Amino acid sequence: MKPLRRKRSGEVAHDHVTDHEQILAMRKEDDTISDQGSVDSVDLNYRYFPVCGCAGDIGGRCHECRSLVCVSCFGQCEKCKVPLCTEHSRFLENEDQKKTRLCRRCYDEVMRKRRLSKVGRFMLSIFVEVDGND
Repeated sequence: MKPLRRKRSGEVAHDHVTDHEQILAMRKEDDTISDQGSVDSVDLNYRYFPVCGCAGDIGGRCHECRSLVCVSCFGQCEKCKVPLCTEHSRFLENEDQKKTRLCRRCYDEVMRKRRLSKVGRFMLSIFVEVDGND
């Protein structure tokens, strides 16, 4: 079999954090001439499925576990914009009852600030009396 034509195409996602491209799907098309003189075509589609188990399109690759995640499960940290899957996302409720997606590092930083703020308010409340009935 003599190769007549080979064609390769793919679907690629760009990771802006690591500046690498991730292959999401690949298509191979080969046309060959058989020993009998006929033109044989083979068309293969390779599809990479997300680890989350969803059947949707690939949204991206998680920064923590490096696994492919679908569009609905994929998100970014609100502070540092790192791509995350739902397993490695930490969700924090704001004052307006909105959930904010954060990575582990940013979540720990926010929680540390909240704890220090509570301790500071408690320490000040010993010396300063706050009257709630104005």
